[in-house]
Amino acid sequence: MLLVLSNATFAVTIDAVGEAVIYNNDIADARYRATEQAIKQAVLESGSRVNVKDEMTNGEVNSSIAIRSSSHVQRAKIISEEQTGNFLKVIARIDVTPDSQCSTGPTSYYRKTVGVTGFDLQIPQQAQLGAINNISRELPKNLADEINKQGYLKALTATNISIYPDLINAPSSTNYDGSLTNVTRISERLGVQYIISGVIRDIGELYQRHPNNKTITPPLAAENKERNFVVDIYLYDGFSGALLFEHRYNEIGHWDIADNQRVGFGSAKFWTINYGKVVQQALKQSAIDTSEQLRCQPFIANIFRTEGNRIHIAAGSIAGIKVGDKFNVYRRYEVFNQLQSAQTQLNNANISVTIKQVQPNFSVGELVVDSHILNVQQQDVVIAW
Repeated sequence: MLLVLSNATFAVTIDAVGEAVIYNNDIADARYRATEQAIKQAVLESGSRVNVKDEMTNGEVNSSIAIRSSSHVQRAKIISEEQTGNFLKVIARIDVTPDSQCSTGPTSYYRKTVGVTGFDLQIPQQAQLGAINNISRELPKNLADEINKQGYLKALTATNISIYPDLINAPSSTNYDGSLTNVTRISERLGVQYIISGVIRDIGELYQRHPNNKTITPPLAAENKERNFVVDIYLYDGFSGALLFEHRYNEIGHWDIADNQRVGFGSAKFWTINYGKVVQQALKQSAIDTSEQLRCQPFIANIFRTEGNRIHIAAGSIAGIKVGDKFNVYRRYEVFNQLQSAQTQLNNANISVTIKQVQPNFSVGELVVDSHILNVQQQDVVIAW
């Protein structure tokens, strides 16, 4: 009885909004995908982590929200839904239970930083329709905006950086030194924990068009105005270079303006057309997925200065750090694989640091003894699990 009451005490009910594109008039499929998005939103807000598994019936998710490391199964019920054009928006009432392995730990208190690089377009000629040649830099910028709008991560843009020399084989592109990517160097340069990169695989029209034709053409049938939006997104750990998450977002939208209009990607006009709205929905979904993937990952920040028994770490109040917070110090080592390329290894130094001063972008922590005695150096890190 006490166990049941204890679990009920920590249950949280949240009303969350989800949205999905309707394909082939399949409302049930769109409802399921919109509910999945609402569930992830609720999970992020409540600080728990769930896996969506089973199918929906009669507007309810039955035994589908399995909380990791918990025997309890919660439910989600759709309380309203609205269809606008080919979009379906649902409001779902979701019961979630905090996951003690993450939500009660300090890692969920801090905003982790991600760097978003440029997204190369695999077939550049496809950008001619609508003159959206700026998509390689504007799309990741808009993704960073969506991530920041969610509020769980801090995204910085570096869209001038291109990671993959070979787009076909991305993300397994080999650099000159034999490493798969150079994300560790990019992460260190940007001062971020994680790197998001991607490849725009397909933005071509389903039916051949002639955007360079300056004559005004009569409107085509709606099905002939469809255009692909296929993007692969890759999420890396910036310290090890490990690929943590990859996903393909595959959508179709209507290019419902004249072929010879040069709107550019991300313009005010672009977001008003159906295709722009579909792209915006895909970016929102990828921002939610990224936040969910990193929510239970440890918070890591570089040590950039040591002075006596005080150390400066590259994270401050913007990341949620407060005076009195405690972190563990980890030493950074380089190890070499069989190709003699350097790999980063973090080893627990069994040293704790207490934060004494906090600035927006950095903090000052205090060790129990002098940093030189403990051999704490620049480029070591602090971690909150």
